[in-house]
Amino acid sequence: MAQFIAFLFNMVTTFIGCLLVLRAFIFYQRLSIFDPVARLAWFGTNWLVVPLSQFLKPSRRYEWASIVGALIMAIVVCIVNRQVTGLPFAWYALPVCAIFVLIRWVLELILWGTIIYVLLSWLQPTSPAYAMVWRLMNPILGPLSSRLPKIANIDISPLIVFFIVNALLYWVTPISQGYFVTAWLQ
Repeated sequence: MAQFIAFLFNMVTTFIGCLLVLRAFIFYQRLSIFDPVARLAWFGTNWLVVPLSQFLKPSRRYEWASIVGALIMAIVVCIVNRQVTGLPFAWYALPVCAIFVLIRWVLELILWGTIIYVLLSWLQPTSPAYAMVWRLMNPILGPLSSRLPKIANIDISPLIVFFIVNALLYWVTPISQGYFVTAWLQ
């Protein structure tokens, strides 16, 4: 039962953490908050970002409340994961673990964004959702797409991003769960 509760906790916190990172990226890109993806990010994170925004005002490009909210969520995830797994806990390793949790969330967003981008480009390239996903993924896929040749008129940049992100997740995920952080810092 404890493993099931830990699994649910990780699913919920990963979803909320990814929404916080997505919200910060949408604000950075100056995208419309009226698109469905942006609305999900806003409505799913307002409970944390609105109280934090009373103390942390946004700048021209950064919504500091969502960034700090994501960092707070990552710290909570690290503390709870250490308690659930029973691994030794070192307070000095907490910032490293939290940063790797944030990196994992960014990589997971890129991975899922790439998958959704490819599916929408095949199935519904004229839908408004595709336009939003394209605006979100273009800073990542665009530079690769312009430099890589097309094979049989097919853009392979999503495939390259998919493999790179999976390779990075292979290394980042154990560190974000704290398995190597304590050993490195001792």
